[in-house]
Amino acid sequence: KTFFVVSFVLLTSVALMAATYTGTNTGAIPDGPTGSRSCGTPRDVQFNVAGFTGNFGAVSVSFTATHTYVGDLEVTLIAPNGAAHLLFSFVGSNSNTDPGDNSNLGATYSFLDTATSNFWAAAAGVGNNANVPGGSYRTQAAGPFANDNPGPPFTNMNSTFAGLTQAQINGTWILRFRDCWQADTGSVSAASLLLLPLSAGPATVEGRVVTSDGRGIKNALIEVTGGNLTEPRYVITNTFGFYRIPDLESGQSYVFAVRAKKYNFRENPIFISVEQDLRGIDFVADPF
Repeated sequence: KTFFVVSFVLLTSVALMAATYTGTNTGAIPDGPTGSRSCGTPRDVQFNVAGFTGNFGAVSVSFTATHTYVGDLEVTLIAPNGAAHLLFSFVGSNSNTDPGDNSNLGATYSFLDTATSNFWAAAAGVGNNANVPGGSYRTQAAGPFANDNPGPPFTNMNSTFAGLTQAQINGTWILRFRDCWQADTGSVSAASLLLLPLSAGPATVEGRVVTSDGRGIKNALIEVTGGNLTEPRYVITNTFGFYRIPDLESGQSYVFAVRAKKYNFRENPIFISVEQDLRGIDFVADPF
């Protein structure tokens, strides 16, 4: 079997436990010096995290920025203890002598493990000197990379910071921007960091099983295995394709599989790390 690994940030009934922090030290991103992949002085946007209780559960980060030639940039999120996770680097670059994609930043961009959009593909999909569309994206492994669309594989921020204790979370988080090619420049005007504590209680996972054109599939069978389950859990989708699985132990990883007559599914089964309540865990059938 092929397993699709999915790591999810929550924003559901326990979202009141989440804490959002506003970035400071925004401003211009210093230009890179002459020479390929020689990075300039970083712009370190800072988040002063104080009063956070509990251990690490999940994270997302967003920023508003402008910059010509997105291929110049390397962007990294760094925790107070030095743990670092790359959001993206050298988008569209196939080698150390390739300057990369010449689309621009010009919107608000969010990075979180629940997102499905590919930043490299989004950059490749717009015209020269056009802005990469704003929205939510997955983080990706470092460039350069041989195939600029879809680019390097997705990575998981939550896995990087998993295990951080309350003492390691409180402090200064940094969103570091480095420009690594001469001539094109830009700036960061705003940023925010969302942190969620690990929940020790039971979690609920819910979603929908749909056709490729968005119609609900009723009577689809969802099977859940893994974690500390001693036997599989099963639920059936309702008339509109919705399902709900309560009382899963948080802090565990589970395999979700779907079966429905006449349908095959694009991502099935999927492997999910459940830290909190999750919504929108959908299965989409292949088109006929």
